[in-house]
Amino acid sequence: MQHSRQKIVDKVMSWLGCHEGDAIHKHIIDTYNSHGPAQGYKVKYTDKWCATTVSAAAIECGYTDIIPTECSCNRMIALAQKMGIWQESDAYVPQKADIVMYDWDDSGIGDNAGIPDHTGYVVSDVVGNKFQVCEGNKSDGVNLRDMTVNGKYIRGYITPKYDDKGTAVTPATSVVRPPKKYKFGMDVSAYQGVIDFNKVKNEGVQFAILRATVKDQTPDQYFERNLSECIKYKIPISAYKYSRALTIDQARAEAQGVIKALKGRKLLVWYDLEDNTQAPLGKNGIQIIANTFMTELFNAGIACGIYCNVNWYKNLMSDYLKQNVAFWIARYKKDDIGSFDESHKPTGIKNLYGWQYTSKGSLPGISGNVDLDANLI
Repeated sequence: MQHSRQKIVDKVMSWLGCHEGDAIHKHIIDTYNSHGPAQGYKVKYTDKWCATTVSAAAIECGYTDIIPTECSCNRMIALAQKMGIWQESDAYVPQKADIVMYDWDDSGIGDNAGIPDHTGYVVSDVVGNKFQVCEGNKSDGVNLRDMTVNGKYIRGYITPKYDDKGTAVTPATSVVRPPKKYKFGMDVSAYQGVIDFNKVKNEGVQFAILRATVKDQTPDQYFERNLSECIKYKIPISAYKYSRALTIDQARAEAQGVIKALKGRKLLVWYDLEDNTQAPLGKNGIQIIANTFMTELFNAGIACGIYCNVNWYKNLMSDYLKQNVAFWIARYKKDDIGSFDESHKPTGIKNLYGWQYTSKGSLPGISGNVDLDANLI
């Protein structure tokens, strides 16, 4: 069996945004307990669960032969030492899917040898001495943390013996980019972590669509960083908002959250309508939600279009929206491997502005998959 760093990263990142007490949190705890809890202790839903998250990812990936499973950070280190995969050197530069251990009592002076308090998976490459960690039980959920190599609070690393040839992400083919008659772009959010925009720019990316806000209408964790980096490297920007609105008030709240996140910047905004909970609203209900959101933005001087997939366009977009709104359409090949295939371009769409042609793209400077787009205007 091959052991892929990316497979672990994809697994833990799939839990990003969960909150304590929700279904994903309970799934993490149940996965650990069902495996046969260490020391015979079954983790409760009210217990600290950072090490449990690390363990659950290893269990679900089938990697318990290379990753110690424990609900205790201290005992996890002890197991890692027995396996010969514990690393304490201050000079160590972590790799993706390493497990970082923290000690909040670390003074930052000398070699910290204290009792560990917290843990998570490294989910990015090191860029400019910085890297990113995905952690369970951070702010009562699964969330990201930015860290610095040899930074304060790092107790050490568990370094599982992955087979780097194994990969959970199919590499993009040589035809990942659309031909020159299209502009080549990407849409990104906190799920992509710390992006090296210099590499992205050098790869030929000509525009970026940035997630503006998350479920609670606060800005995406990396919106400001992504925006400033795009400005730095002169990559044109628009934004998007994934909608879960079921009422006029909720759509209005989503719009106001985006307006607040933009801070007066007049970016084109795409309203992402694809959530399964919205489908029962039908064409009329979706039109009301969309009109409410777009009117709020128009009143703030912000242009807006709609993002959806082909099925939603055909079955849930009203004739009014089809005639009067610009669309960014997602349509992937059935065997989507991250490549561009012009024969799969959406057809029969009057105001087709852009096409998201893959959700499994691969770009230098980005860890894991990334959505890739062709601008048709």
